[in-house]
Amino acid sequence: MTIAKRLFLLLAVPLLALVGLGVFTRLQLTTIETRSRFVAELQIPSLAALGNISRTYTELRVLVRNHVLATSEAERATVRSMFEQDEAELDRMLDQYERNLVSDERDRHLLTEYRTRYRDWLDRVKQVMALSAAGRREEASEALRGTALKELGERLCSASVEWIRLNEDIARSASQTVVDSITSARWQILAANAAAIVLTGLFGFFTFLRIVKPIQALDASVSAIAAGEYGIEVPFTRATDETGGLARSVDVLKQGAAAMDEQRWVKSNVSRLTRELQGAPSLAEFGQRLLSGVVPMLGGGIAGFYVADEPPGHLQRVAAYGLVEASGAAGSIRSSSGTKPRSTAWRSAPTGNASPPREVVGKSKSGTARRARWSRLSTRTPTLSIPWRSTPAASTWPPRARTGRSRSGT
Repeated sequence: MTIAKRLFLLLAVPLLALVGLGVFTRLQLTTIETRSRFVAELQIPSLAALGNISRTYTELRVLVRNHVLATSEAERATVRSMFEQDEAELDRMLDQYERNLVSDERDRHLLTEYRTRYRDWLDRVKQVMALSAAGRREEASEALRGTALKELGERLCSASVEWIRLNEDIARSASQTVVDSITSARWQILAANAAAIVLTGLFGFFTFLRIVKPIQALDASVSAIAAGEYGIEVPFTRATDETGGLARSVDVLKQGAAAMDEQRWVKSNVSRLTRELQGAPSLAEFGQRLLSGVVPMLGGGIAGFYVADEPPGHLQRVAAYGLVEASGAAGSIRSSSGTKPRSTAWRSAPTGNASPPREVVGKSKSGTARRARWSRLSTRTPTLSIPWRSTPAASTWPPRARTGRSRSGT
């Protein structure tokens, strides 16, 4: 996955979490609003209406008693008028409840039952009031205290109590639902926030690892390359994201810098060696300077500088490097092929091998390998051709010394 995609996900996850959290909060608030509205707009008015109905019914009972106990016609007329007003008010409240405040079918059933029992009780008390209005107070008083009217009143009170209890239970349940919804919404919102934070943190952490660590490693590699350490491996070159492309670019720059340093190393050493060789007063001094410059340049070892000698086919050593204490270093070598050998010879340190390696590897200050090709004089003597430029002092050398020129003729 590329860094761009990771950053996109890192940005998208919090946004999606916020959108989801907003939708979830909206749903929870809708539920809370619905339950709260149900309690506020239906159950509270229902309980208030039931309270008013019960109060009006109680007033009707008091007015019936006052009508029976009234001693004059005017008093009975006043009580009768008040009774009719309360009766009309009670009928109005029952109709309003039926139109606007019924909660469910159970509530509607209790309303119907209450209305029926109220009608029965109302018919009975009107008969009692008619007896009282006709001057039959004793019969009216007996009927008012009778068992039939008492049973109708108890049944009506029982219906009223059951009706009020139902509405109380509905209001309590709705209120508890609101409280539970608020509590549940609070915990669910906290859980959603925690999940969004954890998810965002994980994406951020992995994005941090995929961006910062490769950049730090590449920064260390660039610093090392700038210091001339071309042998180190550039990390993350196989990555498929932007850091991989950057690492491969750094690796290309490293190879180019290494090649330039190689050329610079070769040019500087050749230039230095050429300057040293140009001032050589003799062939022996030329060979000694040559070996003293080339051998350390290529990493050390032992070497000898041989020139063609008489009789033909013999090589005479005129300079050496590291051969003073070597017991097996011969002063002259006979060529097995009988051909005229080159005057400049490189000999490796004795290792017991009959055939030395084809190249010698040295190292520069930067640590990169420097290779010099070998060519064979014979099966036992590897040689390295070294270019040298003739100088005024070289004209005094013997003819055999001039055979040391390289194939290029310089």
